[in-house]
Amino acid sequence: MINLKSKNGQRLIASGNWLMSLFTINFAFFLINFSVILTAIILFNLKFSMIYNIVLFILWLMISVFTIPGLIASFASVQEWQVNGSVGFFKYFFKKWFDFLKNYRLNFGLGLLASMFILLNKFTVGDPQWHMAVLIFTFVYCMVLVATSFQIATGKYENILTLFVEKPFPLILSVIVFSILILMNFVLQLAFLSVICSVSLPTYLSYRLLGGQVAKKD
Repeated sequence: MINLKSKNGQRLIASGNWLMSLFTINFAFFLINFSVILTAIILFNLKFSMIYNIVLFILWLMISVFTIPGLIASFASVQEWQVNGSVGFFKYFFKKWFDFLKNYRLNFGLGLLASMFILLNKFTVGDPQWHMAVLIFTFVYCMVLVATSFQIATGKYENILTLFVEKPFPLILSVIVFSILILMNFVLQLAFLSVICSVSLPTYLSYRLLGGQVAKKD
């Protein structure tokens, strides 16, 4: 039996708290974005039609209300974790998500761009040259989204341009990690892995890569 007061016991407790922090942030994000993921999967399997346009419009609204402020709330929750130590962040996440809903112009603007890139990627699938160009611009958009979310949540930089100049390679790496896990979610289509590695792990890694404040060692 492990003595929790020993050094190994304390490490075990710290590891459990670390995993709990990661899980609660991710579970909160997944909970509000379950309908977004489901709608995106439905859209992915539709052909161009009036129904496709309607579903895409609905997805734009959902991304603007749930995904974008939820991503910012994830970064804010990770910052709270790194500054004040491990704890459950379920309630804290929802509080921040509600606060960031007030940035409706930014949320709906970024949501509209996301919807446009979804449409363009669908439209250019049969043309490798144009599709590659759209994928490159989509990647740049994701960099802007991650940089904006980090900057709003942490206030570490004056604007995202400063972040782009000072941390270009960590920002690229952050988007690659996000992209890999998002693609895994779409391939697995709501499998258990969607719950455990959707957003919180890449958000945590991105926060550390982009130089977020760290006061507690967990």
